[in-house]
Amino acid sequence: MTDEELMRRVASGDPAAFAALYDGHAARLFGLLIRLLPQRADAEDALQETFLHVWRHADRYDAARGSLEVWLQMIARSRGLDRRRRLHPGLPGPAKPEVGVPADPLRALEDNETAGEVWQALARLPAEQGQALILAFFGGLTHEEVATRQEVPLGTAKTRIRLAMSRMRVLLQGN
Repeated sequence: MTDEELMRRVASGDPAAFAALYDGHAARLFGLLIRLLPQRADAEDALQETFLHVWRHADRYDAARGSLEVWLQMIARSRGLDRRRRLHPGLPGPAKPEVGVPADPLRALEDNETAGEVWQALARLPAEQGQALILAFFGGLTHEEVATRQEVPLGTAKTRIRLAMSRMRVLLQGN
């Protein structure tokens, strides 16, 4: 079943499709959230908020705008950052991930290959764009925090991030 078909079924209220979506993506999203939030319970709550949002707004997914994985990661990242700002104001950066053995070694290998492609694409960006994107998405910083860290106006930081994301989309679609 394609991601688009899966999301159509979720949008129609199909609990089996939602369970398949959760089973296929929860572990990776939890990994993202555990890096953003200092407490495991906070990451678990943010994951629940993420999937509640997906259940309620599955009809908003548009495959033409990007992959399902990226859409889910953006929702999770947003929920995680909101929770981090609300519960831990002034937290300097994302928490360290908990170290453990991956539940699915083949999935971990696939994740490592994908991560390698992402880092190769990041290396092809102009330095200031790549740094802004890393600060925002891997560092969990807001646009304002990126601007402060890079010592540039807010609009410049936003432009760098937007240009970097656009270029990354092109670079990664070529793979």
